[in-house]
Amino acid sequence: MELVLLTQQIMNGLVNGMTYVLIATGLTLVFGVLHIINFAHGEFYMLGAFFTFFAAKLLGLDYISAGIVATLGVAVLGILANRFFFWPLRKEHEFTVLLSSLGLALLLTNGGELIFGADPKYVASPFADGIVPLGPVIVTQQRMLIFAVGALVLVLLYLFIQKTRMGKMMRATAQNPEGAALTGVDIRRVYTVTFMVACGLAALAGALVGPTAMIFPTVGTWAVLKGFIVVVLGGLGSIPGALIGGLILGVVEALAGGYISMGFAQAIGFSIIIVVLLWRPNGLFGAARRA
Repeated sequence: MELVLLTQQIMNGLVNGMTYVLIATGLTLVFGVLHIINFAHGEFYMLGAFFTFFAAKLLGLDYISAGIVATLGVAVLGILANRFFFWPLRKEHEFTVLLSSLGLALLLTNGGELIFGADPKYVASPFADGIVPLGPVIVTQQRMLIFAVGALVLVLLYLFIQKTRMGKMMRATAQNPEGAALTGVDIRRVYTVTFMVACGLAALAGALVGPTAMIFPTVGTWAVLKGFIVVVLGGLGSIPGALIGGLILGVVEALAGGYISMGFAQAIGFSIIIVVLLWRPNGLFGAARRA
């Protein structure tokens, strides 16, 4: 019985961890390529969940179609966010850009409360109540969907960055923006695509996790905190680090919640950050940046 409980907690932690990975990958992509810390990233997660809810309710779409529409819609909003809040400040001090992202986060949160209402909502999914028995371990179909889609998206993102022309442009920009521009790389296009992909990933996470918990306009605060914990844990700018860091955080939280208390599970992420920063200031997979 003890082994079954342990296995169940680990499985729950891996699924939760994949959610963190989807959120953190967008954050680390923006930082790794553009060297921008985007505090508004969690709000795009919130928008993904609400857009899925309203696409299903108002347009009559099924859950999968609503999630796709929401992801694409928020990706377009990411383009607009870059156009008005980040691209014009690209030559300003990093602190100015950070303040701009905080302002955007407040704008989206308060705008969400005004448009969507403050009452919690629930994203309906046909997979929410379905059970997948894995031996003695039980997992809902929705959680299996989260893990499967998350793994597929990470593989596709890796292939995009490594194999496509835009991916090569993004890697060149990450290494040396000025040098990349001199060789003909369209830096503005790189900014646009990076924000579009990052916001789309956050929205996809919101669409997938929405059926597992109530959603409300301030849920983005939770999302961005989890994302930053994972990014710091794995290493700023490291996508493999985001993957490993997210899964580690998910499993550790699940074990702490199952064997100690849920309250302690919420605090353990910050404890992990302190330990990692004392041991490896650049994260588990982060590389030291040159001054």
